Amino acid sequence: MHTRRSLLTTTGAVLATFQPASLAFAQSSKDRVVAALGSDVATLDPTINHAIISYNARINIFDALTDIGPNNEPIPRFATQWEESSDAKTWTFTIRTGAKFHNGDPVTIDDVIYSYQKIMDDERSPTRIHVNHIATIDRVSDTQLRFNLHAPFAPFARTASIICVISKRAYQEMGADAFGKRPVGSGPYKVVNWIKDDRIELQAFDDWWGGAAAVKSVWMRAVPSEASRSAALLSGEVDIVPQTPPALIQTFSNRSGIKTKTGPGYKVVFLGFNPANRNLTDLKMRQAIDMAIDRNAITKQLLRGLAVPTGQIVAKVSFGHDSNREPTKFDPERAKQLVKEAGYQGEPIPMQYPSDYIASADAVATAIAGYLRNVGINVKLEGMEYNTFYSTWLVRKLPGIHLFVFGPNFLDADSPIFSIFVSKGRRGYMFTDHVDELAEAARSAADPNKRAKLIADLWTASDAYKPFAFLYEENQASAMRSDIEWEPQPDGFVRFWKVRRTKAP
Repeated sequence: MHTRRSLLTTTGAVLATFQPASLAFAQSSKDRVVAALGSDVATLDPTINHAIISYNARINIFDALTDIGPNNEPIPRFATQWEESSDAKTWTFTIRTGAKFHNGDPVTIDDVIYSYQKIMDDERSPTRIHVNHIATIDRVSDTQLRFNLHAPFAPFARTASIICVISKRAYQEMGADAFGKRPVGSGPYKVVNWIKDDRIELQAFDDWWGGAAAVKSVWMRAVPSEASRSAALLSGEVDIVPQTPPALIQTFSNRSGIKTKTGPGYKVVFLGFNPANRNLTDLKMRQAIDMAIDRNAITKQLLRGLAVPTGQIVAKVSFGHDSNREPTKFDPERAKQLVKEAGYQGEPIPMQYPSDYIASADAVATAIAGYLRNVGINVKLEGMEYNTFYSTWLVRKLPGIHLFVFGPNFLDADSPIFSIFVSKGRRGYMFTDHVDELAEAARSAADPNKRAKLIADLWTASDAYKPFAFLYEENQASAMRSDIEWEPQPDGFVRFWKVRRTKAP
């Protein structure tokens, strides 16, 4: 079949671009670990930025009450323990004592409350979506705070891993702009330099409550090109490429001085539709697009088996994944018929995507365009830098089809549901009252079995109007220098305090 041959040709092109050229990187050193990321961050202020691309920075600079552990469950971080009421409506956290901010100030319960309250009071903050279930916060004592929720919310301990603890005094004295460039956190690393669109330089914070990190210096480099990230790893100019193109995993496995690690991921790649585009208003067109794509060919050939076809927005590692749901069946003949019934006249439909964030994004987008062309649908591809794409996605200004990836970093379906499925989320384009009702019921269900059933019903209900076409789960694929010891988690974020550099034999 022509499209399958095209997929293999595209994969070959990706491999052909890979060459260990000399790049303008500072050489890695024994006391420094350099990680190559797909994009820079828009700001280091965690109260107004919750973009996934910036989480590698946030998780190392700031503490949160919890973290997501290797077993995909919430674990203590700045909180030492927590208790929930029987109806999951009241949550009480006990925080650590003796912790310090990077400026030497003690971390107090008031700083924790301020960090939450600031986001709760800022209607423009995209991070607010993760705290809008909080009604009030009580200061129980110098070491305890209580969250009173509007309704029961079972995944609260998970979402607590997202909200960063910031210094109230530093934020108010510095102002938002200055804080966003040189933030004051209490995490294992502090910011010493940020060169926009080049690198963020971190230094181990010796007074971190968890103990000084083994790696004293960390550089997070913004390298949009997959080929450039790979070349820099081969030359020793970077040590870790957390998101490695599947086509290169096998190549790296045979290279001296490089090792690779793969495993389950938490992100799902999907297509979203803006029904305001007259070519996407008809449900039949959206169904045709869904049926026209051969997910097996994309995942097995183009992505070398480092992806799994899916029929839902959450991966297997996340709560809310329904094991009974199957991916949409590849049916180009039915898709052609639906296109004809919809009266589509061949007008090009824009398809935008972040070219520096989805693994092999350009190749995947080209393959999808080929499948759609085979059923009579013309798309105009537009790869975008992540921050540009993301800011446009946030305000729902993508005019046609968009190829994107969603990964709830607290591994729970509540995140995509209240971001892109419900009307209050304001990130999606199509909503129904029924889905809104199911979402609220699921969020309020304290019993996990009942909650899982409600989420499964929500996925089924959304099928009726097809707001998305779910494509595949991305596996986690990372490459690193052989002297680096790091065990990736499904979320793929580099917790640098857990990284070690082994001594040469």
